[in-house]
Amino acid sequence: FTPFQQPESHHGLYKICCLMRHGERLASIIDVLDIRRSVHLFPNFSTVVPREWMSSAVLELCSSFVVNLFSDRHAYLTIV
Repeated sequence: FTPFQQPESHHGLYKICCLMRHGERLASIIDVLDIRRSVHLFPNFSTVVPREWMSSAVLELCSSFVVNLFSDRHAYLTIV
């Protein structure tokens, strides 16, 4: 995913996008010790959510997400 930039002006949340190279998603295998915490992502969509977006597949089908800073107090204090 892309690094955080400035928060979106209308809601103050950070937008991230999938990184692509030659039409394929960029991915890395990282050591479990490098994981600090999980985050809650909202799929970024316009006015209608596509019907094929189910929780089991939305990470593959959606190309951009909003990071939910308000999922818990620690996330808010860590990310902001």
